[in-house]
Amino acid sequence: MELHVNRNRATFGMLVFIVGMTYVAIAFGQAATPGEETTMMHEGTIYRFDISYLHDLDRDDPAQTREAWDVAHLAASVQGIVNREAPVLFLRFQPEFDDFWFDHLRSDGEWLEGRPVETIGSVEELVETFAGSIYGYVTHHENLWATSNLASTIAGVENRICLRYDENPNSVYQRVMALDVGIDDEFRLFNDDGSPMFSGIKGEPIPRTEPAIPSTGSAKADAYLWLKQRYMNPGKVSDEFLAFYLDTFWLEHPKRSALDNNTVTNHDFFISQRAFFFDLSVHEDEAPNDDPEQPLGADRGVFIQILDTIYSQRGSGITHIGGFTPWAWKYTSSAPGGSQHGGVPAEWDLVRLGSMYNAVIDADAIGLSGLANASFYQHHPTEERYEQNERPTEADLRAQGFIDDDGQVAPYMYVTFYMGDYDSAAWLNRMVPRLWADPARHDIPMGWAFNPNLDRRAPHALHYVRTNQGPNDWFVAGDSGAGYLNPGMLTAENRGEGHPDGWDCWVEYCKRNYEKFDLTITGFVIDGFSPFMGDKGLDRYMEFSQEGLFTQGDPPRGLHQDTMPLARVNIYLHSESEERAATMIRDMLGEDLPRFRCARTILRTPTWHKNVIDNVMASDDGDRIRFVDHFTFMLLRKIDELNRQTEN
Repeated sequence: MELHVNRNRATFGMLVFIVGMTYVAIAFGQAATPGEETTMMHEGTIYRFDISYLHDLDRDDPAQTREAWDVAHLAASVQGIVNREAPVLFLRFQPEFDDFWFDHLRSDGEWLEGRPVETIGSVEELVETFAGSIYGYVTHHENLWATSNLASTIAGVENRICLRYDENPNSVYQRVMALDVGIDDEFRLFNDDGSPMFSGIKGEPIPRTEPAIPSTGSAKADAYLWLKQRYMNPGKVSDEFLAFYLDTFWLEHPKRSALDNNTVTNHDFFISQRAFFFDLSVHEDEAPNDDPEQPLGADRGVFIQILDTIYSQRGSGITHIGGFTPWAWKYTSSAPGGSQHGGVPAEWDLVRLGSMYNAVIDADAIGLSGLANASFYQHHPTEERYEQNERPTEADLRAQGFIDDDGQVAPYMYVTFYMGDYDSAAWLNRMVPRLWADPARHDIPMGWAFNPNLDRRAPHALHYVRTNQGPNDWFVAGDSGAGYLNPGMLTAENRGEGHPDGWDCWVEYCKRNYEKFDLTITGFVIDGFSPFMGDKGLDRYMEFSQEGLFTQGDPPRGLHQDTMPLARVNIYLHSESEERAATMIRDMLGEDLPRFRCARTILRTPTWHKNVIDNVMASDDGDRIRFVDHFTFMLLRKIDELNRQTEN
């Protein structure tokens, strides 16, 4: 018997009843998409709900901590439903960034110019405003943290508001349940007596599975298998998007990072896409810290089943996984209880596993992992193609003194900056307002590594940078192409039985994205724990990255097929000061020139890069070093390699 509770409350008026009946067509126990009706109901109006006060709540107080989670989760679930077909509801959560984008998008000539705005003042008002779009509630319980992700999945499929069960009379749950808005159905993810819906008793069947699935010995793993059987196996969830986000284990350790790093507000886009949510460890050699008694590998086993099913359903397409390993809370050496796996190794294990199933990671990693309003932004119109600045030619390089009269590359050390890491829509959304306001952006060659597939959740940000680019803004694809995966895992012999090559779908995916954003250089191929792609992979990269490829390790040669130049990212400037970064660059000089060096930076501003360049150029070695854009770098490298081949 499903745990649905009919509250038998009166509707709050015939209008809501009629609109609600229009919105809700029930099939297989789920509500119809509100989409068109929502747009009609709120023609032209943007509803704005300010939840920025959540940052000021006292996370030493359990009640205020739960308020922070509950409001964000409820608001994100409402957003995911009502923004599915049109931009209707906007949350003000991160004032610096949300205000920038909201004001910009409503300015003269921009997307939302002239749209009226109506303010929503409370959770109760939010539910009342959109009650006609909502079929019911889905209620999770802290007695099994994973049920918060079950709730987000069900919210997307069945148009339900996410609530955490709480007996406190001032809780969000009790306040919402006291409303008389005509929403009568509550789907509870726990038993009537408050006990967990899943017990995780090895050898017993997982409750409410048909056919019965034997328990893994982990209530957490069992919950996801139940969810998978009910919603993924019959194709009720998206076959394109998965959502890897932290569950309510966060409530046990709410102060380990800034509030927005709990990523609850990130749920809205994936709810709008009816994505399957999960939070699972990829490690097979230790139990996760949120479920330490589970059999080894239970989490990973369920993770693989999820990937395998969506891989089979999607066929030859690329799967988009939003989210990331929640380093501060789970599965790494920095999490409570610890782990033998560090943060970067955990990342590489995740990406390696996903790559085996043609999955890219939209990596909302901690420090800048929070993102609100992606379900709203997804509707931002984009152009069919964004042209880069005119690329340098050999004649240009001669005029700049980079090629001499004999056609030889001038004896300098050429340095280009890979300016990352922008393989996350959350990071891009947050950093672009700061980066594009930096005056030094116009003074030095900028090598922006923005993954083009971020236009799924942040089309507004990519449109902004490409329609406001200056003469020194140059764009390359980031990790490891159109999206973040390990290319070596696209080759059949590296993948496992039953997995043919994934190269065709990867090339098609990259071609489409590279063409739209006029990209011809891949800025950084991350192999992590995976094998290098080899000649087979390099041949395929030539189909879309013909002007160059930067690798994590040493490439097999400097020029592939005498056509595509290859180079290694060989200076890593992560947290170094400007002075230390300049010293590291100078230390790479050597005597054998010309020499080519790519320096990777993370989230550094144009001013920081300019200060590094100024420091280098003011040194005694400055007259032997030149800082160039990626296209100049790769063309010089190609000419130098061809000259060397001729000499040999």
